[in-house]
Amino acid sequence: MNNIFINLENINLIKQGKKIVDDFSLAISYREKINIFGRNGTGKTSLLKLISGITCPSSGKVTIDENTSIHEDLFYIGHKYGLKNELSVADNIKYTLGFHQRNLEEKYIIDELDLYNIKDKFITKVKYLSHGQKKIVTLVQLSLVKNKIWVLDEPFTGLDQNIIDTFIKKIDQHIADGGTVVITSHNQKDKFTNVEL
Repeated sequence: MNNIFINLENINLIKQGKKIVDDFSLAISYREKINIFGRNGTGKTSLLKLISGITCPSSGKVTIDENTSIHEDLFYIGHKYGLKNELSVADNIKYTLGFHQRNLEEKYIIDELDLYNIKDKFITKVKYLSHGQKKIVTLVQLSLVKNKIWVLDEPFTGLDQNIIDTFIKKIDQHIADGGTVVITSHNQKDKFTNVEL
């Protein structure tokens, strides 16, 4: 069985006359951890949007496995977290779960927040959270929603090492369960397939 779920072949992306992604190819399989790294302005975020189906390439070919639905199987987290500031942490997570047709008891949400030491923020409005806490809320949603493909733009930025270590364990468990993780960063990461832009 072919384990590749998305294949990018000779992708080019041009915006406002500027080439953002230049002749890029990448095959992504399940049970794979990919780190796309490079300096600011090298097209990392744009590439994630191409993988996620948010943006179409100017030229090149994107092939998606017939058993994979980008809309149902993929969870994308960009620089903007997609959280509603006037809702509590609990209501934001419940909204996301509902959108993905998952219904969980509050206990499971609280347990997940507790792993990152923010269960005391359960009923706090998101607007009162720090940048790092907002990021944690988005990362908590990944484990609860259980989409197979995680596409994450610089997920470790703004987090302390203990939180990063906890999240890396979640990534490894996700891979063991048959999932895939694609991240961006500014440098190579241990135990990832590193792809430089």
